[in-house]
Amino acid sequence: MSISTTSGSMTRLGFLAEDWAADLLRDLGYSVVQNPLVGGVQVDLIVERDGLQSPVEVIFRSSLVPLSSIREKVLRFLPLIDSGNYVSPLVLVLGKTTQQAKEFASTMFGTRVWDLEVLRQRAKPFPRLLDRLEQLLTEKHESRSKNQSDQNDVPEERQNTANERKTETENLTERLRLHKEQGELTPREYEELCQETVTFLFDPDLYGFEKQAQTSDGGNRYDFICRIRPGNPFWDSIRADFRTRSVLFECKNYSAAISADQVYSTERYLFSGALRTVCFLISRHGPDDGCKRAAQGALREAGKLILLLSNDDLIEMLRLKEDKEGPTSFLDERIWQFIITLPR
Repeated sequence: MSISTTSGSMTRLGFLAEDWAADLLRDLGYSVVQNPLVGGVQVDLIVERDGLQSPVEVIFRSSLVPLSSIREKVLRFLPLIDSGNYVSPLVLVLGKTTQQAKEFASTMFGTRVWDLEVLRQRAKPFPRLLDRLEQLLTEKHESRSKNQSDQNDVPEERQNTANERKTETENLTERLRLHKEQGELTPREYEELCQETVTFLFDPDLYGFEKQAQTSDGGNRYDFICRIRPGNPFWDSIRADFRTRSVLFECKNYSAAISADQVYSTERYLFSGALRTVCFLISRHGPDDGCKRAAQGALREAGKLILLLSNDDLIEMLRLKEDKEGPTSFLDERIWQFIITLPR
């Protein structure tokens, strides 16, 4: 099928990319079924080798493929994996993605990601396939709009901004790591470090930060609070699912894992009627088991989300920030796992 419009050309190239992926997997020894409908789920390919079946999705883009796109593909696999009939999902990216995205997909979902570098290596024994791949990439490049700048043609201002972000990421990561190991920060300094990190990770979606807020009776204080700006899918879902307009933060600068008492004290600051039902409870070493059970109880019994995070979690989100939606994908998966493991 040949369509002259830009969108039609992209669609045609997408089908050709899928055909190329199917041929590669066949040459690698897999049996391949294209576009099957399995259990109500439409996937690009189902492959089988050595008696094991795996679902496969194909992504073909000129721009860097973000973690959110890979995650979206993987989530479509989950009903198949849960059925017990399929293993080791595979995402083929005819383009570039980040190492963080590949590691996150593997760790959180058990999914293999083959990016362009891996695909070229896999296709190397098959010269005709390698030639077809390079032809597809050339056509993809030529079909882009003239107004779209090349991925590697980054203006100086944008390059400077990227360098500044990298420097800030490294700075915050090192400070969090040193604090976990040495614990030299005061409680106030730890709060400031946590707020710096949260602001860096989620600005502009979280805004209006206020430090050391005090309740109207003057008796209780929490570390800082911020508002949720509408427009980001993840934060919009937090607003809707938990009926909240803000996120409260508590930072516990303890030398050991925090206990249930910290959840009980934090829970007092959350009120459904005031549209304040979500708290990120951050601590140097994370929670103990009793703390986790207390947080589960707060959600199950009162609908209050107290998400337990550690220095290591903040460091991981900083590592994922190279992907625009990496940190929110991390939180989304953490919240989902928290919800599905709630006891009765």
